[in-house]
Amino acid sequence: MLSSGKMMKNRLFKVKLKESDNAVAGIVVTVLLIGLMLSVMVMINTMYVPQWLENSEASHMKETSNQFTQLKYALDIQTLINDSTAMTTPITLGTKDIPFLNRGRTFDTLEIINDAITIDFTPGGSYTSDVIKFSSGNSYFVDQSYIYEAGALIISQDEKSVLYGSPPIVVTEYGVNFTFYITEIDGLAGKTDASGYGTYPIFTRARNPTNEIIINNVTQITISTEYPNAWKTIFEQTIEDYGFDCDISPSNNEVTLTFNNAYNNCSINNKEIDTQIAFGLAE
Repeated sequence: MLSSGKMMKNRLFKVKLKESDNAVAGIVVTVLLIGLMLSVMVMINTMYVPQWLENSEASHMKETSNQFTQLKYALDIQTLINDSTAMTTPITLGTKDIPFLNRGRTFDTLEIINDAITIDFTPGGSYTSDVIKFSSGNSYFVDQSYIYEAGALIISQDEKSVLYGSPPIVVTEYGVNFTFYITEIDGLAGKTDASGYGTYPIFTRARNPTNEIIINNVTQITISTEYPNAWKTIFEQTIEDYGFDCDISPSNNEVTLTFNNAYNNCSINNKEIDTQIAFGLAE
């Protein structure tokens, strides 16, 4: 028979062995839980986060599209109405982080580019305007630029540009008379660019009155711009499709509209719009 001392030692050994097994089991469970959490985080970061970020950036581009549509609407009104109205249009730059993951924030740029477009009428003279341009800094969704120049709203993507909104060109007599409303943006020095994240209002004030001249027997209109294909579309939709006999010739930084007869009369209405990016109102 075992002595009481040996029995006590056996019991202590069994207790320690059991505690040791429990400790090993606890470590194994902890390692498995950490591995599971890491696997979940890797799956989220590789499968879901890029999709969330792409959707977030796409949603922001849709918001920017709506904001530039509002900007064009405001500038069209200021161009067409013969008074010195003032308006403010907000433009949102960048996207927010995804909560808890600290990923996804992007930074965009907004600028007023000096003398970026020139419109030449033969005869009739030359008109130059600044351009309002938004450029995205997307990481997952395709980068886009929204451009407002001389009344036209243009989207640029992958070095290609398409027309999003035509300037106010109105045909008053089919194939004979038309009116070209030119919005001349004049950026205020020192308040022509912003970058990063936040909402920056664009403040615009029309000068009074509207200047108007009549050109009889206009022979040619030439647009000097970075987006000649978009202006080619403008001429096709607003001039060529309304009975004017003309040729449209785009090149790298220019598009020329040439009339093939001498009976085209153009009324030019140009309105100067003082424009600034209101930094102090950024949100």
